[in-house]
Amino acid sequence: MPEVNVQRIPAEQRDAEVIARQYESTLRACFRLSPGQLPRFDLVLLGLGADGHTASLFPGTTAVHDSWRLVAANWVEKLQTYRITLTVPVFNNAACVMFLVAGEDKAAALQAVLAGAPEPETLPAQSICPRDGELVWLVDRAASRLLKMPRQQPQKVGS
Repeated sequence: MPEVNVQRIPAEQRDAEVIARQYESTLRACFRLSPGQLPRFDLVLLGLGADGHTASLFPGTTAVHDSWRLVAANWVEKLQTYRITLTVPVFNNAACVMFLVAGEDKAAALQAVLAGAPEPETLPAQSICPRDGELVWLVDRAASRLLKMPRQQPQKVGS
């Protein structure tokens, strides 16, 4: 991959709002976006936190509802810090969003996100649903232990 295609968030800087604005400008330039346009990523890889967060979209934070910025400086009270995150509209404009979820500590959150009532304020991962793309969940056995899945009969191969 050409180095010019890698644009990291300079999170080591101190002012989170400045970082978010600068990174949004970087994305707008890289994707040659006009005002109001969203970048279209081919693939976004996300995780799921035990509290239902994804990226740095945490329950009860303002960035969960941000619909006009590409990048937000999100204050996360329980961590007592700002976290820089892409916003829900950016994720939902991707061609493919893939969640990778592993570990028993994620089982309750995964079950709530996939099978529970819609509560994006408390389960921000529920907000991720590409409007013109794929949503893929890669889940290990431990994380999926609370999911109700229909049993499939083994298929015979050959005669």
